[in-house]
Amino acid sequence: MLAASVLATGGAIAADAANPSDPEEFRQLMVEFYEDRYPDVPFEDYNMGVYAIDDDARSQWEGMMIFPQTDEYVAKGEALWNEYTLPNGKKLSSCLGEAKGLRAKYPYFNEKDGKVHSLGLDIINCQKNAGEAADKVWDPKNNYKKLANVLAYLASESNGMTNQVQINSEGAKAAYNRGKEAWFRRTGRLDNSCADCHQYHGGKYARAEHLHMNLGNTTHMPVFRYSKGSMFTLHKRMYGCVRDTGTIPPKQYSDYLRDLEFFMSYNDNELELNGPNIRK
Repeated sequence: MLAASVLATGGAIAADAANPSDPEEFRQLMVEFYEDRYPDVPFEDYNMGVYAIDDDARSQWEGMMIFPQTDEYVAKGEALWNEYTLPNGKKLSSCLGEAKGLRAKYPYFNEKDGKVHSLGLDIINCQKNAGEAADKVWDPKNNYKKLANVLAYLASESNGMTNQVQINSEGAKAAYNRGKEAWFRRTGRLDNSCADCHQYHGGKYARAEHLHMNLGNTTHMPVFRYSKGSMFTLHKRMYGCVRDTGTIPPKQYSDYLRDLEFFMSYNDNELELNGPNIRK
């Protein structure tokens, strides 16, 4: 019950950047918080999101996964990965090595530049470093649709692997705590934080649907959302969540959202990766 009281009371202690957390201790608190809330749900099921706690929704989801809408996006992404030619004459696949297991290496803290690297940003930077014109780099004006396809393919190549984000330095620990501060920060005219919806009320109903829980929320990304008819990357989803609080959100793949991704992803350690996936 200590976890529930520490995390669910919301308070400034967890969010205060002046009180940084030990990442592993905080991750364990997060896991215990959900064990207290849903004692019958096995830890390994949290990579299914709300389908771990709702049998009816889980049955529908399992039906959708028989012929998943994600397959066409994976195929498009595989073609881009293997066939897209950069201005330097090399294929996109030459940038980051083998596709198998690549997604499982991200995000990571780069000691050289002191920043969190996401897979999406490294693909974008690969194009820039190869001489791609700024207006042709995938593709913020089109909401990163081509990038989402590639990320869907790369996610499929890490399916079944275990999420293992590493924090081995003070710089990485600081990045985690910046992400934690972003998680608890209230923004916009609604004065909401990520934690308000996806931690304190994670799994509870908002109208007819469950609010997604933060535990396991990165493992199944990107996701095809039936309600929108498109593939959502983690950064597109985070951008939309912050925007929906009524404020101007940070850009996708910004330092702010990458730190938030690092915090969320580390908290999902030990869960199995199962993207790309499907949500309503």
